[in-house]
Amino acid sequence: MANEDRETEEWKAKTRPTIEQLDKLESFLTSETEHVQHTHYLGDLEQKLPLIKQIYESIPQFFQRDLHTGCFWSVLWTLDVHSLVDMAKQFERHKPLESLESHQFFIGQRKAAEEFPGLVFMCMKGYPTKRNLDIEQPDKQTLGDTASSATKQRRGSTPEQPVTPQKVPKKTAEDTPQKTPKITRNKAKSEAALVRDNKLCVVTNKKYPQVCHIIPFGLLNYKSDFLQALGALEAWYGKEAMEKAQQLLCKSNDNICILDEPANMLTLNGQLHKFWAEGQFMLKPHGQPYEVPVEDDSVTTDVQTINQSDPSHSMSTKLAEKQPAKSSRWCQEMTFNWLGHTGYKMDRSINFNVNPRHKSKPIDHKTLGATGLDPWEPVLDGRLIKVYADRKADLPSYDLLQLQANILAAFSLAASADPMFYESDDEDVDAFSY
Repeated sequence: MANEDRETEEWKAKTRPTIEQLDKLESFLTSETEHVQHTHYLGDLEQKLPLIKQIYESIPQFFQRDLHTGCFWSVLWTLDVHSLVDMAKQFERHKPLESLESHQFFIGQRKAAEEFPGLVFMCMKGYPTKRNLDIEQPDKQTLGDTASSATKQRRGSTPEQPVTPQKVPKKTAEDTPQKTPKITRNKAKSEAALVRDNKLCVVTNKKYPQVCHIIPFGLLNYKSDFLQALGALEAWYGKEAMEKAQQLLCKSNDNICILDEPANMLTLNGQLHKFWAEGQFMLKPHGQPYEVPVEDDSVTTDVQTINQSDPSHSMSTKLAEKQPAKSSRWCQEMTFNWLGHTGYKMDRSINFNVNPRHKSKPIDHKTLGATGLDPWEPVLDGRLIKVYADRKADLPSYDLLQLQANILAAFSLAASADPMFYESDDEDVDAFSY
């Protein structure tokens, strides 16, 4: 009897909620802020786990070295249940490797696994792992627009010994390669995003926010690398989705690209901006954008669309005289989720039977940087964020939010343990800013 009582007490001690958990529960229950029904940011874990195990067991031995990795495991968790069911059927059908089609199927899987870590790096940093591919390697001062990056280089370097200057033969124009000009930010677009969000942080409602990009603006200078990585992911996300992403991200009409439009911008306070660049949280789209009626027809707007050449880019870059507002506006909803990080790495072999819920380490974030003003409360998982605009094209893009949410989810599962991906500096933050 004594042993049973002791075991009962030990069980109670293990399952008793902590003070922090009780505080969060109280904040959630008493909050006036809208929240969605709490679910894990990866979806239905219990429904996904057996499908992921089935896929793991269907990988032929010849391809196990490339696919029994944290990279492939993390991607599988970003897929929805329907996609996992389809993938499990394909893996089972091609497992015997009895045809050329089956070999090509798994070669495509391996190619995607090779490209994905680089795509994660680009979406976290704003440049590829090797910069000297399409354009002249940008120096850090140019990329970061801050003195801090250059200062770090000086601090970590050793004094160079003076050398005797030598004459270098002059190069002719024919000998000098032509440099591809780097694309610079349009400050007017950032101002338009600020106006759209009433010059408040979309998460905390704090004043004086910073404009950050959903997908790093710096990738405009590395389009071919970005296109290559996206193309390889057809094996996982489907041809139609990847072609849509390539067209959306990499097309330019009259020097206009969505990466430098308000559709790729959010306004966040300084601390959340840093957390965003570090992959500490995600803003996942909560359904497609929708139209809502405006009660007061007398409301006016200062923003007038002047770019009619491409309807997908409509936010004005100039302020016009006040015009009567429309009787309806567009809204994009997003859910806020803190991301827990595991100790896994993308290139390491891992056990696919692992449930991420049991391996994620809680984030030690600074409460002040994630505290809403109205009402005054910490920002918790599931907070519903709403952004409004007069035109659908001026909202944060559903497709860009979804792409970055998938990248951030995979990053949190199997990349954040790698310093190359996780450690950020001012340059990384600036890749997301205006």
